[in-house]
This record gives sequence, structure tokens and C-alpha cells, in this order.
Amino acid sequence: MRPINKIIIHCSASDLPGQDRDVIRQWHLARGFSDIGYHNLILSDGTVQQGRSLEKVGAHCEGENHDSIGICLVGLYFFKDVQYTSLRLLVKAYQLRFGPLTVHPHNEFNKGKTCPVFDVTKVLSEA
Repeated sequence: MRPINKIIIHCSASDLPGQDRDVIRQWHLARGFSDIGYHNLILSDGTVQQGRSLEKVGAHCEGENHDSIGICLVGLYFFKDVQYTSLRLLVKAYQLRFGPLTVHPHNEFNKGKTCPVFDVTKVLSEA
């Protein structure tokens, strides 16, 4: 297993209906990626889908992929409470598995991005 030190949170930046792992995988393949770039996708109904295997380096945050897990919430500007609940549970599960991982919004590493368009720290601190 590769070393994992952090989690990076993303959004799909699209509100097109029907977004799921297969749709986003096709977007990423069309951009020249070898697979979907994220390790997990959280659908609008809160379902968590597995993307790229955790054993494989992601393709979700340039310069930060080697030791991170990429989690993407489907949506553009508005996300559902059930998505935030799934995000909190998934982050906790990864922290139990890998230890005290830090959690970061994508735009922390790429100032040109607005993704994930919500306050990650606030969302994770809510009950």
C-alpha cells in the first residue's frame, strides 16, 4: 500500500443529471486519464461509490496525488445534507484505517480552483 497522509475534497462542478462513477470516469478518460481520478464519489443521494483503487495514485490534485485520497461530491453549488453525512462518515472511516489524516479542499492546493465550493472544515465539524 502506498503512504496516505491526507484527504482532498472535490466537487464535480456540474449539476448535470445522472452523474455517477461511470459518467465521471468517461469525462476523465476523455481528458487522457487512465481511469477516474477520484478514489470515491458521493452521489446526490449520499451513495458512496468506489472510484480508483486506493492502492493506485489518484489523478485529482496536481502535485498532491502521491500521498492522498481524492473524494468528490457530485454537484455544482448545492449539496444535500445526506452527501455531507456520507462525507463525514467516509473521512472518519479513512482516519480510523490510516491514522490522523489531514483533510483539505482542492482549492487549498490550486488557488485557481473554486472546488469544492463549500467550507470543508465547517461541514466536517457538524454533527
